[in-house]
Amino acid sequence: MQGFSNIDQEPSYGSFSEPLSYESEGFSKEAPHDRSDSEDQNTKEELLKKISVLNLLQQVATAANEANDVESVLQFSVDRICLIAKWKLGLVFLTSEDSERPEYSSISFSREETFLKEFRNLIKTRSRKEGSILSERVRRSRKPILLENFPSYLKGELKELSIRAGIEAAIGIPILVKENLVGVLEFYSGNKSADPSFFEAVSHISSQIGRVFERRDSENYLKTSGEQLRALSARLQEVREEERLLVAREIHDELGQLLTVLKIDLTLLKNNFQKSNGSDSKLVSELLSMIKVADSGIESVQRIATELRPLILEDLGLLEGIEWYAKDFEKRTGIRCEIMIPAGILSLGKEASIALFRIFQEALTNTARHSEASFIQVSCLEEGAFLILKIRDNGIGIDPKKMNQSKSLGLIGMRERAVVLGGEVSVSGEAEKGTSVIVKIPISNRNTEEFR
Repeated sequence: MQGFSNIDQEPSYGSFSEPLSYESEGFSKEAPHDRSDSEDQNTKEELLKKISVLNLLQQVATAANEANDVESVLQFSVDRICLIAKWKLGLVFLTSEDSERPEYSSISFSREETFLKEFRNLIKTRSRKEGSILSERVRRSRKPILLENFPSYLKGELKELSIRAGIEAAIGIPILVKENLVGVLEFYSGNKSADPSFFEAVSHISSQIGRVFERRDSENYLKTSGEQLRALSARLQEVREEERLLVAREIHDELGQLLTVLKIDLTLLKNNFQKSNGSDSKLVSELLSMIKVADSGIESVQRIATELRPLILEDLGLLEGIEWYAKDFEKRTGIRCEIMIPAGILSLGKEASIALFRIFQEALTNTARHSEASFIQVSCLEEGAFLILKIRDNGIGIDPKKMNQSKSLGLIGMRERAVVLGGEVSVSGEAEKGTSVIVKIPISNRNTEEFR
């Protein structure tokens, strides 16, 4: 973890940064005449100890901000606390979603002592069944606990091992997130009591670690929310396409047929009227006008049904669908379209074909609305494990600053469709040099299912 100090060697107090210059801080190297050398030494040790505690707090705060995971912060903190305080053993117990009881974790610090290792292993074994005596007390109180003469709280083999390991006191510190217990720090010391100031510092460190847990939970919540929103967006797009298909078929099969029958009837009526020597030119003119209206209605039905769900996309495939839409777009807008896509490269599954076609449609629509272009080039190629679809125009381009701030629903929709396929959409351009839309999706979307 970047920014963490080397902990291979056991430091003395003050070893985490350059020692303060006592002369520069107003301290004299020479002991006052009214003090003994031992008193002066004790004073210096106390100052160094306080400096070490402050350095520890600063280092843990830095670690908490830089770490990518909670486990790294916990391991770093336990190591540093034990080394500075000269404590024999440090353990971490963490709660889980299934249980409120703190469970033994692999994060620990231990001196290289045989009985101490046996003591730790026995705590690990027993905690699986009945929990740790220290963590259980912390869980119930939600407060830091100091147990002096710790062996007196134990029984049997655990008590014997604690005595042989030279353990005199135990400290339990809760890790809380909004009053919820997420873990317990356990420390075991060879001294009978703990320095109150250091005890308070360790409690403060646990609060910093709690904020790391809280940040992790918030990040996980945001990630989960984003995944849920993307899944919902994908489902909405799927439902929308299903509705489009249903409406397109209803319009084409029902309304289209009715208009066709109406046109046939009007044509027969006109022909029969003329065969019967009808001479009412006005009536004939009205019949011809009605036939034209029916023709216009049939064309509108075909156009609406095609826009809702191009039948060519289902019948012939994505490449043919793109070529058909480009020709229709060119006819409607006057913008020339050049399609440069090798045959067979767009052999995709149903969902991928629909998504890519809709992205292509939206890109051309945006070009017609905003670019003032006269030419569009569409190309497709394989690049590694991805399929790349490029749509470039020769229009007025787009300001990169405005592009990054774009809240266009069309662009958002394009990106959402690509994300569902595991891909992405990027838009680039310069003023007066045109705009490029690049769609990148994994080749794994190819041939995943039959289109129809």
